[in-house]
Amino acid sequence: TFDGIFYEPEENRFIDGILPRIRSLTGYKRDIAYYALFQACLAKRPYNLFHRANLSMRKRNVNRTFGNKTTWDRAFSELFVRFANEADEAVFESQNACQAFKSDVLKIDPDGFDLVYLDPPYISQKGAFVDYLDYYHFLEGLLQPDKWPNRILNSYKHKPLKGRGENPWCSPKLIEGVFEEAIRRFRGSIIVISYRSDGIPSIARISEMLEKYTGGATILDAGSYTYALSRNKKSHEVVLVGGTKK
Repeated sequence: TFDGIFYEPEENRFIDGILPRIRSLTGYKRDIAYYALFQACLAKRPYNLFHRANLSMRKRNVNRTFGNKTTWDRAFSELFVRFANEADEAVFESQNACQAFKSDVLKIDPDGFDLVYLDPPYISQKGAFVDYLDYYHFLEGLLQPDKWPNRILNSYKHKPLKGRGENPWCSPKLIEGVFEEAIRRFRGSIIVISYRSDGIPSIARISEMLEKYTGGATILDAGSYTYALSRNKKSHEVVLVGGTKK
């Protein structure tokens, strides 16, 4: 299905071969194996994204000013082992129970969190949005290969999944409302938000929401940062912190 789109034929064969093995695992072993596969997939992609059918970019014989061709040329099996070892080395005994789950942030029970960190998709002042489903659809498909064929939008060269652009966090008209609802929902916790200085809603508007629901807001400017695909040289990374009401 993805022949010639993201990876070379032998790389696609590696993915096809390892998926059933990963699915045969259980618990944390399967989670770590998925992590290793996903990181390997990202490492071999220009920009670490799947938003374009641009395998030719990897294969082009030109002088490069970005990207890591050395990593692109490494075998999938080598990268898989590297990232599996990386995950193993990150394991430690905290003496505390830990939990991870996937859910809509507006459906999570808000009670019991000391701190809530929000890193939502970015929408520029011009209305251009980041759609994580479009950027990482290939990884999402790997998690549910049986359902994958019926979810693909074959009219696009990079074969994304149905639902791209439908998330309210990707809508210039709806994002302010979901921002406010998330802040209101977790108002009993310290809230930390990472966003861009020129986004929708504005930093001033997000600060107003934090003031309203948490009683205060601190704005930390992390300075200028340019993403590989961005032409915006003026935008800054900003972190906003809302403290709990006393």
